[in-house]
Amino acid sequence: MSGFRTTLINCQQCNRRIMVRASDAQRGSIVCSHVGCGAVNILQTASYYDENLVRGLPGFGQLTYASSPDITYPLQFGKNIIGTSETCTIRVERFLHEGRCFISRRHCTLTVTFDKWTGKLRYQIQDGTTDPSTHEIHTSLNGTLLNEMPLRKTEIIDVDDGGIITLGGADRFILRHFALNPDMLATYRVDLAFNPDRTQ
Repeated sequence: MSGFRTTLINCQQCNRRIMVRASDAQRGSIVCSHVGCGAVNILQTASYYDENLVRGLPGFGQLTYASSPDITYPLQFGKNIIGTSETCTIRVERFLHEGRCFISRRHCTLTVTFDKWTGKLRYQIQDGTTDPSTHEIHTSLNGTLLNEMPLRKTEIIDVDDGGIITLGGADRFILRHFALNPDMLATYRVDLAFNPDRTQ
């Protein structure tokens, strides 16, 4: 471990100071040398995943129309504005129910981000859209539900893989996450320098 500096930590059992050397940090543990203790202290190395990995991904998940599984909408990284308007990132059909469409022109926002600490894509939904000039939220006319629970105004909720998003109370969509390949993900892992405060 080049560049590692000897440091002191408190033993988890006796709370007395013990010295951590490079060999201890590399091994990932240190035995307390104080008389009568001998506790094994596990040393954690913090790490994160480089966000550049999203640049090469072939996709970011999709929405599938529950009533007709052959109708799918691919998601993009960042904000996905969903609605019937041509200005939407995801323009859905005007699905009619007894001659009426319950989906607003700009109905909801589904945001795809990358969580660098877990190495997973994160999916969050909000009813309505934010006006880029005023930052005001314009909610949909008929509401958005996640797994049959209505979203409140300004509420932003994480959506699990397979989550059901209902627009206007009538049209249901199934969210499918994009699964990151673990082998590829491992190549983007960045280990942080040993942090003496991060002991288990």
